[in-house]
Amino acid sequence: MKKILLILSLFVVSFAFVSCDDDDDKKIALTDLPVNAQTFIQTHFPNNEVRLVTKDNDSYDVYLINGFEIDFDLSGEWDSIDGRGQLVPQSIMELIPANIAVYIKEHFAQGNITEVSKELYGYEIGLNYGLDIKFDFNGNFLMVEN
Repeated sequence: MKKILLILSLFVVSFAFVSCDDDDDKKIALTDLPVNAQTFIQTHFPNNEVRLVTKDNDSYDVYLINGFEIDFDLSGEWDSIDGRGQLVPQSIMELIPANIAVYIKEHFAQGNITEVSKELYGYEIGLNYGLDIKFDFNGNFLMVEN
């Protein structure tokens, strides 16, 4: 009887772990993205082919052939653009306050912007050598993280 209870308990526990798997990404077609997300990709990455589009409970992730990853919320608004070491297109920089680019040019002249993301406090800008620079929504400098 103890063996049966032990086996049954192990089964229940293992089932619970499988059920709690948070990898709910589902592959979807590009055309299943909200229209504004599709327009964003066509506007800012016109010569790049989409490799994969996934959807989970609260976002869409778009992976381009050139290595870029673009994350959108469920309404199709961009959340982050990660160039994975490549420069973010200038058209993306025009979506954020201009004084962010000025600040980076003045204080991090050797830095190339490879990542831009919206956060609760404002924007986080990733540079090619690993620094993350945080700004509020008005483009005012907040802090630097390694």
